[in-house]
Amino acid sequence: MIEKLNKFDLNTSEIEKLKAFQSRDGFVLLDDAEFGEMENYFSQFPIYKNLVALLTDEDSNYWCINVSGPMKGMICYLSHDEPNLEPKFKDISSFLKVIDENPEAYDFYDLEEISFDFPNSKNPPEFIERKQIIEELKTNFHSENDEDVRLQIAYSIIVLTSVEEIEDSIYPFLDDEDMYIQERAIQILGFHKYKPAKEKLIEMKNSVMPNGQTAIEIALKKLN
Repeated sequence: MIEKLNKFDLNTSEIEKLKAFQSRDGFVLLDDAEFGEMENYFSQFPIYKNLVALLTDEDSNYWCINVSGPMKGMICYLSHDEPNLEPKFKDISSFLKVIDENPEAYDFYDLEEISFDFPNSKNPPEFIERKQIIEELKTNFHSENDEDVRLQIAYSIIVLTSVEEIEDSIYPFLDDEDMYIQERAIQILGFHKYKPAKEKLIEMKNSVMPNGQTAIEIALKKLN
């Protein structure tokens, strides 16, 4: 599988770290056959166009890397239950470091939220390209017609946004017609405990769908 990644022009040092990784329960490198199967499967769906799968928990869930697009090199988690392709780690190195530091973890849900690069309210990774990536994603979001792709782009913008950028990059999604985009924006406001949003969330409570109402209730508890 490692050799097959060479065609994507990824960072060589990152690939070398992946090559040195030893699979363990819950975090298993794909073999060539499964890598090919997943690559073929992904090619059938627009939302996966930038992704290839790297690791699996052997329960039909995968850790994937963006091999093209604005988030090239970033790692996301693909659950078979409900796809959410927002980035969790800025690169392979950061991802593998968390696996090594959590030997008791056997799947995604065993990793604490603070382990992820995104979203992260305490020690968010800062890199020059982040703001540029967000701007590119915003452009793609406004030009995208596929609702599923649009949803995934929105998720990514929301979690890549820093606290200082919330009103510029997250607030607009509170008015989006897609109830799942609204819900994720509300969840991240709660995650960041962004108190300036309190009145806005209270005002929204009677106008959003049930999933948004639940997200607002949870977010307001965190703000208080």
